[in-house]
Amino acid sequence: MSSNRSYTVPYSGQGSILGLEEVEAVTKTLQSDTLAYGPRRDIFEAEFAAYTGVKYAFTTSSCTTALFLSAQLLGLCPGDEVIVTPQTFWATIRGLQSAGVTLRFGDIDPNTLNLDPKTIEAKITPRTKAIYLVHMGGLMADMDPIMEIARKHNLFVVEDSAHAPGAEYKGRKAGSIGDIGCFSFHSLKNISTLGEGGMITFNREEWKEKIRPLSSIGAIYSRKAKTEERFGPYLKSSYQYNDHSAGAFIFDVDGPVLVGCNYRMSEVAAAVGSVQLRKLNGLNEMRRKIAHRLDEGLSTINGIRIQNEPAGYKHIYHLYVFFYQPVLENSNLEKENLIRILDQEEGIEIINRYFPIHLLPEVRSMGHDFGECPVAEKIWFEQHINLPIYPSLTLQQLDYMIDRIGRAVNKVRASLH
Repeated sequence: MSSNRSYTVPYSGQGSILGLEEVEAVTKTLQSDTLAYGPRRDIFEAEFAAYTGVKYAFTTSSCTTALFLSAQLLGLCPGDEVIVTPQTFWATIRGLQSAGVTLRFGDIDPNTLNLDPKTIEAKITPRTKAIYLVHMGGLMADMDPIMEIARKHNLFVVEDSAHAPGAEYKGRKAGSIGDIGCFSFHSLKNISTLGEGGMITFNREEWKEKIRPLSSIGAIYSRKAKTEERFGPYLKSSYQYNDHSAGAFIFDVDGPVLVGCNYRMSEVAAAVGSVQLRKLNGLNEMRRKIAHRLDEGLSTINGIRIQNEPAGYKHIYHLYVFFYQPVLENSNLEKENLIRILDQEEGIEIINRYFPIHLLPEVRSMGHDFGECPVAEKIWFEQHINLPIYPSLTLQQLDYMIDRIGRAVNKVRASLH
């Protein structure tokens, strides 16, 4: 992930740890008789469902495609409205944009950076169909009041859990509380399925039969019997074999058609996913220890606010964030100067995640603009900074970051006088 510059603490493109177990799983899979749509996929799905605490889990090619599937399962279409968080990666809303729905942005909690339940109800209209939230950085949103609002107004809740496999809220895991959970196994995430991969989770029986066709280039529609089982002079054969006719001799469509795409995960990726899932708790604990050491050190620096883990939550720190407390009001220049010093002078690579999506050009073209989400805007422009975090960081690198952040804050504040 790093540029050509040499960093003492670089940003890593590998968020997990891969070892001989993954190599063995790949080798066994390559020696099997199928590399797609096979038993390893089924095993990984069953294991993930049990781990997460849901009835059903289905593999996808990414969290993005899982989010596209969620919009299809909910039947979202133009004219519908969905409440979303402004603090997320733009993949969260791509499926909604593709479905043509209207986005209604809530605002965020200034500590967790998650959708603030207190900002939701004011955005609800008769057209509102769902709430899409994100467990930002691995810290879950405040789910109980969100679910209470959703049930009161008969809304679906989709948990974008890309950052949060294994994160917990009052004893329940991410992806198990809302109607749908969507997970990422990209190489940056806490566990990975060889670069890309995802999972969609839910408990509803009626969605179980829809998910395979929608993720495997199928089509869903009501059927009516054909008057004749033939096409012109060509009769339906009495010998049945796989010819991809998909009932063409037997059925006609009766009503609208919902078509799927290819969102499948390979057998190799699923095999690696099973190995990685067994490591997940340990990998998350490594991240928690790293974050707690950073918290301990940074909390002693004047001008720095750390992110607090609320009681009853388990933060799994896909991202590590701290907050700079500026001297000047309504200025982003102090924070930007701090980032510049850390990145260019102190050798700590900074990639800040994520710019408020309601201010992206393609979202502003939909009628959104600055001032819509004042908390998210103030936190982002004045305070929000991410540090590299991954399991292979050393204690020396952690102590180095703490020391150099303190030094950099002093430089920034000295420059104001």
